[in-house]
Amino acid sequence: MTDRAPKESALLQSFSDLVGDFADLFQKELQLAKAEIISNITRKLQAGLWIIAAAFFAVVAALLVVQAIVFALIEWGLAPYWACLVTALGFACIAGLALLKGKADAARGLAPERAINQIKQDIKSTKEQLS
Repeated sequence: MTDRAPKESALLQSFSDLVGDFADLFQKELQLAKAEIISNITRKLQAGLWIIAAAFFAVVAALLVVQAIVFALIEWGLAPYWACLVTALGFACIAGLALLKGKADAARGLAPERAINQIKQDIKSTKEQLS
């Protein structure tokens, strides 16, 4: 019986070491995951800032294009106020069309209609095969 006690003691010690090492490893993995998540969030925030900067410069570029259109109309002989009004009317028409398209797209539901119809057909065909 004395031979058994040291073996059990060694086994318990090994198991205790294994559990301790596993807990330490798990804690380090959690720290790594936390650091990675923080890094990913930082990268996403930086990407968002770059996208905002790009949008700002795109708006500035669009305004310069509109100004160029106005100047071109003035160069072609239109009075400056008429050139501005014609350009504004053109962009108002484009905005109206975009609004109509947006409303039509927003009216559609979020449910995956094609997938639901396909599942219904699958259920129907399965019922037919079973009967």
